[in-house]
This record gives sequence, C-alpha cells and structure tokens, in this order.
Amino acid sequence: MPFTCAGQSRTVFLFSESLKNFNISSNFTYVKSQVKYSQSEYDSRVRSARTGQTIDKYRDMAGQSPYLLNVGLSYDGGESGFLEGFETGLFYNVQGKTLQIVGISDRPDIYSNPFHSLNFTAGKQFKNGFGIGLKIDNLLNSKEESVYNSFEAVDQIYKRLEKGISYGFKLSYKF
Repeated sequence: MPFTCAGQSRTVFLFSESLKNFNISSNFTYVKSQVKYSQSEYDSRVRSARTGQTIDKYRDMAGQSPYLLNVGLSYDGGESGFLEGFETGLFYNVQGKTLQIVGISDRPDIYSNPFHSLNFTAGKQFKNGFGIGLKIDNLLNSKEESVYNSFEAVDQIYKRLEKGISYGFKLSYKF
C-alpha cells in the first residue's frame, strides 16, 4: 500500500502495515579528488623516490575521503499505547582511507584508516514530561588509526586511538 510522507514529494511503498513505524535511511558518497603537486613538491618527491616508484603529477586531496557510507534503521513507536513517545535506532557509518598529513621530501604521507562506527540510541518521552534515553557508541569497538603510507612498505602506525565502547544515559523533563 503506497503512501506519501508528510513534507516530502516522494512516494514510499509499505511491504506490510506492521512495518509502518520503521525507517531505513542511507547515503553513499564517492569522491575522486586530487591536487597537482607544486613544482618544488614534485621535484622533492622525484628525488626521494624508491627504486621502481613512479611519481605522478597529482596526489590525493588532504582531508577528502574517497567514499562515505551511512546506513540507519530506526523505529518510531507510534501515536498511542505503551510505545507512544518511544524511538530507537541503529546507525552505521564509515569513510574511506583519507590522506591526513602530506609527506615532504623523504617523509611518507600519513593516512587515516577507515573507522567503522556502529551506534545505538533509544529513548522514551512520557506524557507527564519526563523522558529517558540510552546511547551506545562504537558497538564494534573500532580503533581510530593513522598510518605512514609509503611505496612498497608495510604501513606503520603513526597514531592509534582506542576509544572503546561508550554508554550514555539521559533523564529529562519538559516543562
């Protein structure tokens, strides 16, 4: 059974009436960006090149991830009954290996490795104004890593942050 979402111009098809309170969201971005070396940077890289390494006139743009993916599944409890005011969601995000620091001369570039983030939220707003919430971040216990990246060399750790899994609880009151 099709219905039109309020405030949006697209039509959404329900597979079943029992799924009407679920929402799946996603986006994917692919970016190809590069920067032309300055003549001095290019000359420096050519002088420091390893045997068999060829130096192109372009490099990755610093800070620009080649891809970004976000996917989410959420549930809105509805407008009546015990689940009224209840919302929950599970969200996954990742971005590709990204040039973080541009190397110079014989110093290699530093790239941040993909960080896979899986987060969960749940909350309930009661009619009396009180609300409760739970948030859990980094369910996969991923590490943020930056590595030295050099021609035909094994990546070496530049920086590693072990964030761990974090939990947050919320108690609120609306006046």
